[in-house]
Formats: sequence, C-alpha cells, structure tokens
Amino acid sequence: MVEAILGLSRTLTWETPLPSAPEQKPPYAALAVAGYGGVLGSLFPLVAVYSVADISGGLHVAADSAALVNTFQNVGAIGGILATPALAFGVGRGQAMAVMGAGFVITSALCAMAPNLPIMLFARTLHGVFGGAMPLMFMLLVMTTLMPGQGRFEGMTLFATSTSLFFGLAATVGGTLVEGFGWRSLFWAQAIMALPYWFLARRVMTQEKGRIEVLKGADWPHFTLLSLGLALIVIAASEGERHFWLEAWWVPALLLGGGVMAGLAVVGMLRTEKPLLLLSVFRRATFTWGIVLSVFFRFGQMFAVYVVPSYLGRLQGYRSIDTGAVLSAMMPSTAIALVISYFWGRRLDSRWLLSAGLGSFAAAAALCVPLTPDWAADQLRVGAAVAGFGMGFFSVAVLRFATYQVTMQDGPTVGMIFNLTRVFGIVSGLGILSHLVVEREKFHSANLVEAIGATSPETAQRLAQTAGAFARFGGDADGAQAAALTALARTSGGQAFTLAFSDAFFVSAIALGLGAILVWALPAVPAEEPAASRKIETKGKTA
Repeated sequence: MVEAILGLSRTLTWETPLPSAPEQKPPYAALAVAGYGGVLGSLFPLVAVYSVADISGGLHVAADSAALVNTFQNVGAIGGILATPALAFGVGRGQAMAVMGAGFVITSALCAMAPNLPIMLFARTLHGVFGGAMPLMFMLLVMTTLMPGQGRFEGMTLFATSTSLFFGLAATVGGTLVEGFGWRSLFWAQAIMALPYWFLARRVMTQEKGRIEVLKGADWPHFTLLSLGLALIVIAASEGERHFWLEAWWVPALLLGGGVMAGLAVVGMLRTEKPLLLLSVFRRATFTWGIVLSVFFRFGQMFAVYVVPSYLGRLQGYRSIDTGAVLSAMMPSTAIALVISYFWGRRLDSRWLLSAGLGSFAAAAALCVPLTPDWAADQLRVGAAVAGFGMGFFSVAVLRFATYQVTMQDGPTVGMIFNLTRVFGIVSGLGILSHLVVEREKFHSANLVEAIGATSPETAQRLAQTAGAFARFGGDADGAQAAALTALARTSGGQAFTLAFSDAFFVSAIALGLGAILVWALPAVPAEEPAASRKIETKGKTA
C-alpha cells in the first residue's frame, strides 16, 4: 500500500482497486486537518490583498512598494506548490503537514515583527512557500486516500469548499483585525490560527514515514529552473501596470528571462526519466480544458478581488471592513451553489455547472455595467451575491474536469498545475483588468476634458457657482476660483474612473458570457460511479 501511495509502481492507477483499499478506513482526521490548512492557505492571502493600504501605512512606504508584499507571497507560493509532492512522499504526508504548519506559524510571526519592507519581503516569500503548499496538501491527500466512487468526489467538493466558501469574508476579516488590533495583527492572527494545524498534524498518519530517497531523488534542477522562471513572470505581471509595462526596461526583461527559464525547464522535463511534472497530462482533453477554464474562473473572481474594492475605495473612501460588508453577500450564495453542485455534479453532466458558474460571473458583471459615481454598498451587494453563485458552481465543476481519470503517477502533477493556475489566474486577471481600467480612464478623461472646456458656457456657470460658494467662507476670490477648479477636476476624474470601471464590467460580462457558451464544446465527463456498484464490480473481478 505504501508503494502504491508513493507512486513507485508505474502499473497501478487510481482506477485500479488496491488489494487492501476496501479494508482500510480513510484517514478522516488527517483530511479534516488538511482541509483546515486549505482554508488558511486560501483565505489569508486575500486578507492581505484587501489590507495592503494598512500594511503600506504601517511600514511607512508608498502603496506601490507595499504591493510587493503580496507579489512576493505569490513568488513563494510557486516554490511551495512545486516542492509539496516531493516533501509529502519523502517524509510522509502527516509529517509534511506538520512541517508546513510549523513553517507557516514561524513565517507569520516574522511578517508580524518585520520592521521594514526588505525584511517583510523576505519573510513574506517564505510565508508564501508554506501558505501555498497547504491547499495543495489537502488536494493530494484526497487523491491519495479516497478512491473514485468511494469518497473522491466528496473530497474534491470539500477541497473546492475550503478554497472558495470563505472568499467573501476576506475583506471583513482583514478590516476587523486592522480596526481592532492594528495591521500587524493580520499576521499574528495567522500564526495563532495555524498553531492548531501544526499541533494536530503531528498526531495524524504517524505510522507513515515516507521514503527519504524520494525526496533526495526529486527533480530539483528543473524545480529550481521552473520556480525561478515562473517567479520572474509573476513579478513582471504583478508590477508591470504600476511601472507602465514597456516604459520600465526591467519588466519586459523579467518576462523574457522568466519565459526562457520556464521553457528550458519544460524541455528538460520532457527529456528526463523522472521529471518534476509529467507533461503528458495535457494530452487528456478534460484536464487541459479544466486548466484553461480555471483561468477564466480567476478572471471572474476579479469582481471581488479588484473591481469592487478599487471602486469603493477610490470613489466612496471605503476601507476594507466597509468593503467586506458588500462582499460578505457572496458567502451564503456560494454555500448554496456548493451544495447544489455536489448533488448535481455527482450524477449529471458537469458542463451545466461550468456554464452556470461562468454565466453567474457574467451576470454579476452585467448588473454593474450601469455604474455611476453615486453607487455604494447597496447597489453592489446584489452583484456580489450573484458572483457568489458563480464561485460555488464553477469551483466544483472545474475540479471534476481537472481530476477526471487522474492516475497514481500523474496525480501530483495535476495537483501542482491546478494550484499554480490559482496563482497565475489571479495575477493575470489583475494585470489585464487593471490595465484595461487605466487605459479606459485615460480615454474618458480626455473626452471629458474636451467636453467641459473652460470656454464652455455651462462650465463657466458651474465654476462661478462653485467659486461663489467657496467665497462665502473667505474673502480671497482667487483662492475660491482655484478651489472651484480643483473641485471640478475631482468630479470629472471620478466620472472618468466610473466610466472606466463600467467598461471593465462590460468586457468581463462579454468574455465570461462567451465562456459560459463555449464550455459545451468540451467533452462530457461521466457521472461519478456510486460506491456500491464499484464494490460489486471489484468483487466480481476478484472472484
């Protein structure tokens, strides 16, 4: 059984009944602990995203510099994801979870105590290594302990739940911590909440010792090359818009260097006997399309991660705790969609769920196209609730596609690539939408400036009224005129920003709506075979 779990036998697959599997009880305690780690590793990176302004103020750096705190967390997550299978099979899955828990506690504390930005970036990178590994560890544990028809689908549904259900609470959690205890509590809370994970992980699967030669013999050269290459791409994609892309020489240089390194790693893995990633998984159409759609899924998540917080923060002055009041509407609808997805996806065509998920995201974006500068929490809450349905429907369905026909040998590869898309999907979605908003804001600003030129009679009348209002508070006519011009510029700037976000909602609605239609070009995934029929079939083969 140990050999099978470690993937040392190339003849066994997950579809092959193991001799002792029917008699062995799944490690429910280990799965519960891993699920808790999945929640920690998925929730708190978003908490930091929503609270980046507070981190910026606490470290006394500009907002663009503070954004590196989240960028380097993603860099660390890449290394953690790629190293997780080797660690799990090398020292044992329970021991690997304990290592991740201890590392997460220590690095969370280091982030909380960081006195300046350079030390914070170093600590945050290590923090990302352990935080990125924990959700993947839950996914691997499901694939290595639960067989198809005997809990695999339930386990994958729980994995989807752990990474999506609490998405809408991230802003509330971050805002509550900052308001009550200061920005450093964002990381102290993670250290405290990870202690139970570490403590319990040391007490599950203690009989499994792993095979240290698996850890020593892992494809570390290509791991290093691929990790560095993907890290450079993430840094360029995350920071490019803030530095005007091609205007900063190092942005294209990082993209080119990262692409070359990642390409060399891929070529090397195709030639080596025991590669880090089994790239043959891309020959399976369901997996390939599942990964492509997963990127679409992250693009839909931008409603909560970028669009709503940016709009409310700039035009309405909302802090993260105020934004959380809007996004918390996602949680009930996500929970409902997860339950529906479980009962539907187990027995019927999962393409309905894919289409419903992308369609829900498209509908949420379409509801917000008539955006105006007066919109606040009440107007956006309905869109957030609709987006929550998309979160639940899609997260379950895409896992059905990505993990269909997974085998002993390619299970770790499937897990690594799927979790890498969680990082790159959000980074690419942020990059695309932020660039779109910036460019459309420039376009609308230029049009508004032309439309409200100082020679326009309407503009002159508006300025005179505003200047008169300011003049009543003081006798300086020139100062009142300057204040009126500033107020007019602020109003037109807010209007341009609003129109830019309306365009972003429109483009998102079109792209996601097309995705909801195109999923029907995908091959259908058969319904999950119930455990009873699988057991009867297994007994027949044994007889």
